[in-house]
Amino acid sequence: MKAAIVLAGAMALAACATNRETVPQTYDFGLAGAPTPPTLSLEVLDMRSPEWLDGTHMLYRLAYRDARAITPYGASRWAGSPASMLTVRLRQQLGNLPGARCTLATRLAEFSQTFDAPQASRAMLNVHAILAVSGTPAQRLQREFRLERATPTPDAAGGAAALSQLAEELAKSVQAWAGESGLCGPG
Repeated sequence: MKAAIVLAGAMALAACATNRETVPQTYDFGLAGAPTPPTLSLEVLDMRSPEWLDGTHMLYRLAYRDARAITPYGASRWAGSPASMLTVRLRQQLGNLPGARCTLATRLAEFSQTFDAPQASRAMLNVHAILAVSGTPAQRLQREFRLERATPTPDAAGGAAALSQLAEELAKSVQAWAGESGLCGPG
């Protein structure tokens, strides 16, 4: 009995010595740049996303093993769901005028980090956008935005940095597309 207690105590101490606490890290897109005056009469609706992207998990794929398997980082997460953070960034960059001439509806399809090799990864962001003249369903345009960027480091911090840059790129691309459409007029 005494040997069992000593063995249990030794195992507990060994577990404490080898089990280092990993400090959870929370990421967002960082501070937005200075807002620019709206150039479009646009209302940005809340972005929709599939259920598997509707949480705060930071997701990655090991494409060199199985590109169909998506895994969350254990100690890293987003400050909010990707769709909610992207909605905020689009509104910060494009403006958001309730009752505007146009509405922008978006649906998130991909928001992850993909490893093509153990030390090489890229961030991927895919969004389907619908630009519509308010009250006129026939006047609408649709477009897919498929963006990707190499990560500066093959880890959660690198994925967060690259996805943050892609959020900025998405906002600029959507603004250019909406402006070129001629549907939404000046803000």
